[in-house]
Amino acid sequence: MLPNIDLNLLKLFASLYQTASVSKTAQELNLSQSACSHALTRLRQRLADELFIRIDNEMVPTMFAQQIAQSVLPAMQQLSVGLKPFEPFNSAQKASFTIATTDYTAWCLRPLVHKFNAHYPHISLQLVSLEQRIPQEALRDGRLDFACGFTHEQEKSESILEYSWFEDRYVTAISEHHPLAQQTSLSLSDFLAHSHILIAPWNENKGIVDTMLAKIKKSRKVAITLPHVLIAPYYLQHSHHLLTLPEAYAVQVTKPLGLVLLEPPLDIPNYKIKLYFHKTRQNDPKLTWFIEQFSQFSKL
Repeated sequence: MLPNIDLNLLKLFASLYQTASVSKTAQELNLSQSACSHALTRLRQRLADELFIRIDNEMVPTMFAQQIAQSVLPAMQQLSVGLKPFEPFNSAQKASFTIATTDYTAWCLRPLVHKFNAHYPHISLQLVSLEQRIPQEALRDGRLDFACGFTHEQEKSESILEYSWFEDRYVTAISEHHPLAQQTSLSLSDFLAHSHILIAPWNENKGIVDTMLAKIKKSRKVAITLPHVLIAPYYLQHSHHLLTLPEAYAVQVTKPLGLVLLEPPLDIPNYKIKLYFHKTRQNDPKLTWFIEQFSQFSKL
């Protein structure tokens, strides 16, 4: 068991052992000589040894002081090194970031990945599957640096911080061969009369559309449930299904897949793309540097 001793007294001991001078120790520790002398007196009483004897105006360590110095000095040095503040992150050195994403948020991150490849050739970005909405444990222990996900509401967590990237709305997509394809608007009765494709990244049995329908005491028929946003529009080809999905991606595949986009006939809140990271790492220079780059990118 460690002895109950003031760490400041050990700092005094280490300094005095190395300088052999009360005045120099007082200056190094930003103390008055009187305060330094009083502290030395307390340390002598605590350790029951004179520790330093003044000889020819020099503080000479006793044999006991020489003995404990072999342990105390390295320990103080180790503490000093261990308590140094973080060094700034150097983007010119080799580094990697691991980011958990859904297929859709990985698609959204493409411009950022291209930017990093062009400007930071020594930095690699590893995108891995986001297996749960907010993987708190993996963010805490460093297996993940960030998680990039989407939500429809403000999340509250004691351990997770978030950076909001952008928000977008939903549209409803159908095949150009769908019976409703010639309509300019989509009624709620038509919306409910046809079967739907549900996107469920975490194997949910309902989505935001079902939640909003439930508020007006309605429900829809789900014919197909898929885990990924990017593949879902391909299931609309040659079918009479409806798919409600993020507009940012929907407009990219409308022409190649022969789709028609319509306004959903009910209020659906915008989704928000967010970057999540753990509070215990909020001052990590590596993470703060990345967030700064991410922030600049998101404003482009």
